[in-house]
Amino acid sequence: MTQQIRTTLLTGFYELVSQLKGSPEALLISSRINPHQVESLDGYLALDQVAELLNKTASQLSCADFGLRLAYSQGAAALGSLGAAVLQSLTLGEFLNTAIKQLGNAPYNLRVELTKKGKHTHLNFLCIDDLEAQLAEDAPLPQQQSREFLLGVSLVALQHLCGSNFQLESVHLKTERPVHDHYENFFGVPVHFGKETDAFILNSSSLLQPTEKCNPSLRPLLKTYIEELLQKGEASLVEQVQQLIYCLMPLKRCSLQEVANQLGMHKRTLQRRLRDRELVFEDLLDRIRRERAEYYLSGKQPPMSQISDMLGYREQSSFNRACYRWFATTPMRVRRQLMAQIVAREAAQELAEVE
Repeated sequence: MTQQIRTTLLTGFYELVSQLKGSPEALLISSRINPHQVESLDGYLALDQVAELLNKTASQLSCADFGLRLAYSQGAAALGSLGAAVLQSLTLGEFLNTAIKQLGNAPYNLRVELTKKGKHTHLNFLCIDDLEAQLAEDAPLPQQQSREFLLGVSLVALQHLCGSNFQLESVHLKTERPVHDHYENFFGVPVHFGKETDAFILNSSSLLQPTEKCNPSLRPLLKTYIEELLQKGEASLVEQVQQLIYCLMPLKRCSLQEVANQLGMHKRTLQRRLRDRELVFEDLLDRIRRERAEYYLSGKQPPMSQISDMLGYREQSSFNRACYRWFATTPMRVRRQLMAQIVAREAAQELAEVE
């Protein structure tokens, strides 16, 4: 099965290649990648195609640190829905363990593990073996660029998500010798080459640091949301359920059981109280997903993969099927239709104002 990564991981590709006096479109086409897909950051790309793209770009533009430069263009969104895990994690260690479990189900099969060695903890990146197995033995550069890119993306995303509490002590690289001299400048810590695996080295005590204090924009909004909802009482049960659906969807925890847990009641009790109001939880969830999908698809952004995440789907294909059930067509066509309707309404309003 071909491994895939989100197209959003090529955020900044156009800008960076243009700065280096290269042609983004030509490089993408030569690597069998549709330029429009990268420009719109939509969907997924085959991992071997991205590896080929990074290799060709670094070689043709004589930019040995291209992988790290591209990684620098990323942010917390690079890890997709993993950012939501911060809202449910009390410590950095808890977040990393939650993230590792989620990454195990990711479409590109990024395998990461925590290994404690004395006072240090190694955050090991094991996806590299899979990538290397797909590449020719006589082509070391694509391995190099892809490994550095994935490591760089991980570092930038973790820094955004966890703030100052995510501090490295050193970095281990499988690379036998430096290909360029920008490693320590990028990672900001000593880098050791020729190691058994690529890894971030942290002080084990840092795993006990609370995540909620490191970045005000990522504080536990869910807890606040639930506390406010519970204060509204029984009369607003439906509103409470609806608001919890909005809040739990991006966390991929939006089930009848989870909502009942947050409301402090048994699942069957919640089911019965909804039924008394002639409502079914699954219908409420589906209706809200449809409403939000229509809202998100009414503009050029966000990309389809991000919409799928925000609606709580684990697979892009599940969102596609739901969209076809709701609107009898694909998400892309829905977006085009909605945007065309908006343009038509605005034109009609302008014409009415002129008259």
